[in-house]
Amino acid sequence: MSGLSIANNLLANNVQYNLNNNQNALKNIVTQLSSGLRINTAADDPSGLAIATNLQTQVDGYNQAVQNVQDANNAAQVAEGALQTTTDILQRIRNLAVEAASDINSNNDRQNLQVEVSQLLLEVNRISQNTNFNGQALLDGSHAGFQARQQAFLNITANTALSTNGNIATAKGINYGFLAATVAANSANFQTTVGGTQGLTAKGKGTTDGTIELQVINTGVSIAVQETFVDSATGTVSVSKTLYATGNSAKNGVANAFDNINITLGTFTTADVGTTAYIKISQNVAALTNPNNPAFNFQSAAAEGDVIQVGIQATNTQTLRISNINLALSASNAPSLGAEDAIGQIDNALERLLNQRAQLGAVIVRLNEDANNDNIAAVNLQASESSIRDLNVGAATTEFTKLQILVQVGTSVLAQSNSNAQTVLGLFR
Repeated sequence: MSGLSIANNLLANNVQYNLNNNQNALKNIVTQLSSGLRINTAADDPSGLAIATNLQTQVDGYNQAVQNVQDANNAAQVAEGALQTTTDILQRIRNLAVEAASDINSNNDRQNLQVEVSQLLLEVNRISQNTNFNGQALLDGSHAGFQARQQAFLNITANTALSTNGNIATAKGINYGFLAATVAANSANFQTTVGGTQGLTAKGKGTTDGTIELQVINTGVSIAVQETFVDSATGTVSVSKTLYATGNSAKNGVANAFDNINITLGTFTTADVGTTAYIKISQNVAALTNPNNPAFNFQSAAAEGDVIQVGIQATNTQTLRISNINLALSASNAPSLGAEDAIGQIDNALERLLNQRAQLGAVIVRLNEDANNDNIAAVNLQASESSIRDLNVGAATTEFTKLQILVQVGTSVLAQSNSNAQTVLGLFR
């Protein structure tokens, strides 16, 4: 049974204990309300702080990745703008080549046209060399990375339906009603680049860029086809020493045919004299990878290794294979052969350039999708982090009011408890 005591004020001690607890809780709730956070120190919620901090780290990473993607997008737009200008230049050169291909122009006219072409080719190189973003070159090949192999190919760019076309049947896939009845690559050398260009000397050597012209001529003795070849890289013009009769084949290494190409001729007659066919040949280009010219790496998300790699190949006249265009190049039997070859070269260059622009455009689309995904991830992760770290202000305000009352009441009760021991003095009266 407890009695009156003046040595220890147990009642005041209990009140002091509860008052201290309430004051500490009030201090904590005030800190939370003033910061807006439920977790302000590790002591508030150790595991919650760890989880929330990891989530916030990811959110910050995604937000920075969005900025990285935007920078990459801006760089791609700069490159795309330069490629558009280069495309315009190639189209202008092609127009000049088409103009020069007409025999109504003299050789002096073609030389004058070539003056403009030469200047435009210099501009293509200047654009390739000088286009950059934040000091990083974009189109000079310094960030080309891996470039896939381009296989050699050939196109019949112009053919002639012969006068006997209606009377000639197709036999074994060969339509003898056309001047170039069939054209096909000959041997594995078509896919190599080991030099050699034309005639018998091409045997065992790789295909190069060039144009073959087939023309029906009247020799005065017979009607035959004369084959002429122009090497796009060197400008060498070669005329076959062999004149081909109707239905004959101009095969590589046989009768002085050119550039690893097998050609089967159609059935031509006197009525076909002067008609021509053109075959454009593009050489094989080996796959290219250079550790010193790595592709761009764009950190596109928050985690290690979340990168998009973009290689932008050089777009100079050498890589586009148009550095040796010569509209004034001619042969005695083909005064516009250089211009005709230039048309084919520009067509191939435009195809490569437009392919690169398409790839760059696809990368821009991918980057935009990546940025959208980063934004969604950042929003969702921020919501998760908020649910752990942020304060429920409504509940905290209610708790704050309660604790204020408890502290006030506790202070009042403590004052009463401290005066309670004075009642013992009444026993001495």
